[in-house]
Parts: sequence; C-alpha cells; structure tokens
Amino acid sequence: MPFPFKRSRQHEPAAFPRSILDAVKAFYATERREPQYKPKQRDRADRKSGAHSTRHQHSSNSQHHATPAHTRVSVRHAHRIMQLPTEVLAHIFILGAEGDIMFPIVVSHVCRAWRYIALHTPSLWRRVVLDTRLAMWGQRIHRAKAVPLDIQLAPHMAMAHLAYYNYVQLCMHAVLPYIHRWRSLEVRFVGYAPFLWNAALSGCCGHSSSIEALALRDLILVYPENDDTKEYLLFNGYAPRLRRATIQGIRLAWAPSLFQSLTYLDYTHHGFTHGAQAAAEVLYILQVSAALEELRLVFPWRGDTASRYALSASFSKAVHLPRLRKLALHIDGPDVPPALTYTLPHLSLPSLRSLYLVSHPPPRRVQFDTAFPRLRAVIKALPRLPALGHLHVAYGWLDDRFVASFLALLPYPSMPHLTLTLEGPHVTHGFLCNALRGAGRRLRSLALVRCDKLTAEGLVDVINRLSGVHLQSATRPFPAIAALYIRDCSMLDWRSLLWLQTVGILLKVWEGGREVDLRYAKAKRARFPVA
Repeated sequence: MPFPFKRSRQHEPAAFPRSILDAVKAFYATERREPQYKPKQRDRADRKSGAHSTRHQHSSNSQHHATPAHTRVSVRHAHRIMQLPTEVLAHIFILGAEGDIMFPIVVSHVCRAWRYIALHTPSLWRRVVLDTRLAMWGQRIHRAKAVPLDIQLAPHMAMAHLAYYNYVQLCMHAVLPYIHRWRSLEVRFVGYAPFLWNAALSGCCGHSSSIEALALRDLILVYPENDDTKEYLLFNGYAPRLRRATIQGIRLAWAPSLFQSLTYLDYTHHGFTHGAQAAAEVLYILQVSAALEELRLVFPWRGDTASRYALSASFSKAVHLPRLRKLALHIDGPDVPPALTYTLPHLSLPSLRSLYLVSHPPPRRVQFDTAFPRLRAVIKALPRLPALGHLHVAYGWLDDRFVASFLALLPYPSMPHLTLTLEGPHVTHGFLCNALRGAGRRLRSLALVRCDKLTAEGLVDVINRLSGVHLQSATRPFPAIAALYIRDCSMLDWRSLLWLQTVGILLKVWEGGREVDLRYAKAKRARFPVA
C-alpha cells in the first residue's frame, strides 16, 4: 500500500555533458586580456609542448577522422627595447626632450607602444618654446596636464619694431593663463625694438593673486640693448620657490618676498645709473638676497671716474653673505668700473671658496700689452677672504704686481691650500717669477690655461724657484706645488714635463678641451682616454 504523503518524483533536466563544461572552463581559464599595443608572446617550450600534444591528438584520431590542414601563423618577436620597464623608457624620453623640443612628437610617431607611453608621460610635454606655432604649443600644454611648465621665449632674429612688439605680446598672451604652473621663465631678446619688456612682462605685473608665480624656480631675463628705464615688480612680488635668477638689461623692484630665497644670481647691472648710485643698488640687492651661494656680478663700462666721497652713508655697515661659496667678477670694458670698487669694501664673505676675476678675451687683431689700469684700487677695496681656496685670474686682470699683492693678502696657513688658475697670453716666464714671488706655502696647485707664450723650460725654472732647489738633481726633492694642470697651451711641450711625476707633482694635460692620456705620451699624436 503506497504511503499517502509520498512526494511524487519530478523529472529533473539532464546535466551538461562533462566535455562541454571542461571546454568552457578551459576557455575562461586561458583567456588573457592584454593591451592592444603588446604583441602576444608564447614561450618556446609552450609552443613545443602544444605542437607535440596536437600531433599526438591528431595521430590518435587519425583512425577515425582525416587530419585537417593547419595554416602556419607567423610569430612577431618584440624588440629588446620593449623589454625595458615603462618608467625607464619614459625617463629616456624626458632626457631626450631636453635637447630637442620636437623629440616628444618624434617618439610618439614611432609605434603604438611609444605613443601610449609618450601621451601618458606629462613631464615629456612641459617645455614650451614659444614661436608662431601657438596651436601646437597649446596642445602640448594640454598634454602636460598639471605638471609645472618651462616657458621659453627667445627669438632667433630681430624684426621690425611694431612686428617685434606684436609677436612678443602674442606669444606671452598664450601662456599667461598658466602663470601659476610656471617652473621656469626664460626671455631673451636679440636686436632692438622699443618697449619689448613692456610687451613681454605687462601681464606679469600688477596687484592680483592670480599672477603670483607659486611654482617658479628659475628666472632668466636678458635684453642687452634695452633702453627702457621703467622698473618692474613681477608676480605681485611673490614667488616663494624662486632659487635661481639671471638678470641683464632690465630694472627690477627687488622685493624681499620675491628674491630673498635666491641661491644663484647672475646679475648684470642695467647701466641706467653709475658710480656710487649703481653700487648702492647692488648692495641693496645683496642685502635682500643674503642666502646666495653663487654670485656673478657685472657692471657695464660707462667711462666714469672714481670719487673718494661718492658712496652714500646708508651702506656704512657690511653686507653679510654667510653662505656665498663662489663669486665671479666680470668686466666687459677696458678698465675696472668705479661701481665695483665702491661695492667690494662693504661685503663680508667669510665662507667664500672660489673667486673668479675674468674678462672678455681680446680680439685676435688687437693685442693688449697692459692689464686694467685701476687694479690697484681693487686691491685696496678687497674684503678679507679667510676661506679662499681657488683663485682664477684671466686676461685683463693679469698683472704680476696685482697677483703678487693679492696672494700676500691671503692668510698664511700651516698647509698649502690655494689653487691658482692663470688664463691668457700675458702669462710668461717673467710674469710667473714676479707674480709668485710672495706665494710662500699658500700655493697647492697651479693651472695654466691658453698661455701661448709660456715654454716648458720657463715653467720648470719657476717651479725650481718656488721649491728653493733644483728638482732634477735633488736627492730628496720637495716640490712647492702638488699638482700642475696645463690646458691648451700651444707653445708648451708637456711631454718634456713628464718627469715631474717622479718627484711627486700630479700632472694633467688637456688639448682641444679633452684630457690627454699620459700613458701614451710617447705617441706622435696625443691620445685621449675613452669615456
């Protein structure tokens, strides 16, 4: 008798065959989704195992079915450069873009992979060199996204006055909306046109927070032929990250909130003032930028004469530069300008390590027989330099009495510490004898650059005089210098000086800007070490 509450058996659908389930699992397990620009790669061992299994399967089924015809598929092997990590390849692109402004566009047209990397590397598009292709530069600014921009405006040739003015104004108008993203600004003008600074910087001047350069680090403004005496206050007087500045041919309001954090300054005075007034302006600039570590100072030559009572009493105290390590005093005229001799006595340089006294080399058709006439005034105006370790004297500064007096002013240490570099054709045997007569134990090494009138015999005689002994015949020689550097001295036969290495003098030679490998000194031609 059947149980009354017994549930009737329902017919359930049949399960999927095992073969179909295995096929679906295998399909989803082996599926790989890769970017379109990456070619599918198969390992050599996998291809061999796949081919072996295929042959085995076809051989087992050959009794029942005919073997189908397989088409051979060509395998594309990726280049070795595609094995580099994406970050490394992007960094290579960025380094290449530093020397060629069109490099980002070139690499983005090589292949799909490189284009993908280039478009997804915003730092590759940060450099903007303004010209007539403003639409292209606008697209590159868009590709840079939020990366700080490097703006450069440097026309290669002068134009008509009105066309030059309109061109500069149009270029700067394209990048002024992104002033808060400027990492560097470089403006260089060639030729002359009136009011070019007004065309370029009018949008950067004002009293609004929208023109503050919050990301600016480098500022380069160069216009040697400027005659506009207007004073400019840039970026609402606020650029907290500004660290480097190169200024020439423009009069700027030196606001502390703008320039107080500078560590590098290349300043060429605008020349609208001269003498004591120019010195007072420069001293105020240095007083504001007291954190400088490197300074290059140039006063243009105006032909004025020095006055004993010219400097105002407002700068009777010293301008203290505690971090300054490198100072370059450049003269581009026939003599030392009085503004420089007014400035030097008010400087305090306790940490100065390198001092460069340089000027332009004379033209080949002109031969200067004398140095600057007012070098004696420079000696009187020099401040104390207790930490000086490198002195570079070039061309118009080369006077034997000046160099000898300068060396005598330096402190007399227990160990030699000074590296003296002399550059120019004025350096001869007589010059070295007179200039180094008071060097004593201050001189550690001597560097000679483009000393075309100096011979090897004269140089050896100078070293013997400094050492107080004939080094060639001394049994225990103690040379006065520890190193000798020779760079591009045409009349000096450096091969005859190789014996100096046996007495303890380090010798290094450069020819054509490249260091000579002294291991092959006997060769007819100089050999250079492979970098």
